Amino acid sequence: MFVQQFARAAAAAVNKHSVDEVVGLWREPAAYDSPLTGPQQGLAALAARESALFDGFSDLTATIQPLGQVDSTGVALVRFDGTHDGHYAGIAPSGNTIAIEMVAVVTFDDEGYVIGERVFLDTAAVLSQLTGCVGTGTT
Repeated sequence: MFVQQFARAAAAAVNKHSVDEVVGLWREPAAYDSPLTGPQQGLAALAARESALFDGFSDLTATIQPLGQVDSTGVALVRFDGTHDGHYAGIAPSGNTIAIEMVAVVTFDDEGYVIGERVFLDTAAVLSQLTGCVGTGTT
């Protein structure tokens, strides 16, 4: 199953902060969608997104647990830990530590390269960890 190989290789690449190794796991059309970034497409966009992530969190680590695969679609639980010590997503460095979990639905080609990924996560929890602000809501 490709998702198991991908989980090992992607975690290793992220933990080394190697944009080239992350991009090397992918092939075009390299379609990516996350509530934080919106839809993106192409290997150049992937490289820019990974660079921005590593710039925003100089000590970022990833743990990726494969959950299963059916046909060309795999699912993994992803956890990022790190310190927000650089600009990320338009947010100035806060110095806050993050521990963010998300579910990634990954589509593979016939050779095991990733051609698409859709991420599901709690954006309010992410923003709260980045900014240290907890929404209170108003009526």
